[in-house]
Amino acid sequence: MAVSRRTLEHQGRQRRYTEVTGDNPAPKTETLVLFLHGSLQSGSVARNFTAHTFDALATDSTTVLYPDGVGRHFNDLRRGFSESARTLGVDDVGFLLQLIAAYDPARVIGCGFSNGGQMLLRMLCEAPSTLAGVALFGSAAPTDDNMICSTERWVPTPILSVQGTADPIVPYDGGLAGISEFNRGKARSALDSARFFARLNDAGEHSTTRPVEGVRVDRFTGAAPVELWSIEGMGHLVPAPKRLDERLGPGTDHVVGAQLVREFFAL
Repeated sequence: MAVSRRTLEHQGRQRRYTEVTGDNPAPKTETLVLFLHGSLQSGSVARNFTAHTFDALATDSTTVLYPDGVGRHFNDLRRGFSESARTLGVDDVGFLLQLIAAYDPARVIGCGFSNGGQMLLRMLCEAPSTLAGVALFGSAAPTDDNMICSTERWVPTPILSVQGTADPIVPYDGGLAGISEFNRGKARSALDSARFFARLNDAGEHSTTRPVEGVRVDRFTGAAPVELWSIEGMGHLVPAPKRLDERLGPGTDHVVGAQLVREFFAL
């Protein structure tokens, strides 16, 4: 694979991102995978944070991009979000649309951790039909009173959600998300979040399986399915073979997030 750091000008800012391709990329990207980092991270940090497992999704026809947020954040859809990306009025929806247009892919899969996942939810609300699918890690849907945009324009989109039951930052059972005074407002519980997406996607049939010990999968089937993978004892992270800061909660060896994305979206 080949890894490059690139820039794109948007709103008078030089926006940076990391590009990962196969060794012999095709003239046209068929599938574009976006990985949006969490709060206080960057694209480079996200690659390390996930043990480079998402890099492995890159092929000669699939390109993986890791955009950098402004001030190490994306201007997501939560009303309780108050970082510089919000106070400066950063148009991250416009930035991501411009970035996608530069590659002109046949389909786009968005993957996001925490703040990055919330940014993808804003894309689903404000730029419907742009993303062919979304994978959310530690990114439960905000409650209605904690959203700055509506779902009136929502287009049914397959959603994969992965959450740990021991997440100290985004409570699995719902409530205030964040740390002390740096809260992000209220989030739905993991299961209520999945039901919320399923209603928007008109995915009405619900089933539950336990593919491996310590993992529960709630599936809502329809033309745009929703899957919630609940990882027992996992903290606020993207499951990957890497030891992380203990303040994020325990890791897991039950699943690997990038592999779930590969299988759910048939990459």
